Amino acid sequence: MGTRLIDKAETEARRRGCRHAFLDTFDFQARPFYEKLGYHEFGQLEVFPAGHTHFFLRKQL
Repeated sequence: MGTRLIDKAETEARRRGCRHAFLDTFDFQARPFYEKLGYHEFGQLEVFPAGHTHFFLRKQL
Protein backbone atom coordinates (compact mmCIF):
# COMPACT_ATOMS: atom_id res chain seq x y z
CA MET A 1 0.00 0.00 0.00
CA GLY A 2 2.87 2.38 0.80
CA THR A 3 4.44 1.84 -2.60
CA ARG A 4 1.15 2.67 -4.33
CA LEU A 5 0.75 5.83 -2.27
CA ILE A 6 4.28 7.06 -3.10
CA ASP A 7 3.74 6.19 -6.78
CA LYS A 8 0.53 8.24 -6.90
CA ALA A 9 2.23 11.21 -5.19
CA GLU A 10 5.19 11.06 -7.61
CA THR A 11 2.86 10.76 -10.62
CA GLU A 12 0.94 13.84 -9.50
CA ALA A 13 4.19 15.72 -8.85
CA ARG A 14 5.40 14.95 -12.39
CA ARG A 15 2.03 16.04 -13.79
CA ARG A 16 2.51 19.36 -12.02
CA GLY A 17 6.00 19.81 -13.45
CA CYS A 18 8.06 18.84 -10.40
CA ARG A 19 11.49 17.43 -11.10
CA HIS A 20 12.49 16.20 -7.62
CA ALA A 21 10.89 14.72 -4.53
CA PHE A 22 12.23 15.30 -1.04
CA LEU A 23 11.36 13.57 2.23
CA ASP A 24 12.70 12.95 5.68
CA THR A 25 12.60 9.94 8.00
CA PHE A 26 14.32 8.55 11.08
CA ASP A 27 16.51 5.50 11.67
CA PHE A 28 13.59 3.82 13.48
CA GLN A 29 11.19 4.42 10.57
CA ALA A 30 11.08 3.60 6.86
CA ARG A 31 14.48 4.59 5.40
CA PRO A 32 15.06 1.19 3.65
CA PHE A 33 11.55 1.37 2.16
CA TYR A 34 12.26 4.76 0.55
CA GLU A 35 15.70 3.63 -0.67
CA LYS A 36 14.06 0.68 -2.45
CA LEU A 37 11.87 3.23 -4.25
CA GLY A 38 14.92 5.11 -5.54
CA TYR A 39 15.42 7.78 -2.87
CA HIS A 40 18.99 8.71 -1.89
CA GLU A 41 20.27 10.31 1.29
CA PHE A 42 21.59 13.85 0.97
CA GLY A 43 21.89 14.72 4.64
CA GLN A 44 21.38 13.66 8.21
CA LEU A 45 21.17 15.02 11.73
CA GLU A 46 22.77 12.69 14.24
CA VAL A 47 21.43 12.44 17.79
CA PHE A 48 18.15 14.02 16.71
CA PRO A 49 16.17 12.94 18.60
CA ALA A 50 18.55 11.72 21.29
CA GLY A 51 19.88 8.28 20.38
CA HIS A 52 18.62 8.41 16.79
CA THR A 53 19.38 9.92 13.38
CA HIS A 54 17.12 12.07 11.20
CA PHE A 55 17.68 11.38 7.46
CA PHE A 56 16.86 13.59 4.46
CA LEU A 57 16.31 11.88 1.11
CA ARG A 58 15.64 12.94 -2.46
CA LYS A 59 14.73 11.41 -5.80
CA GLN A 60 14.81 12.79 -9.31
CA LEU A 61 11.40 12.39 -10.92
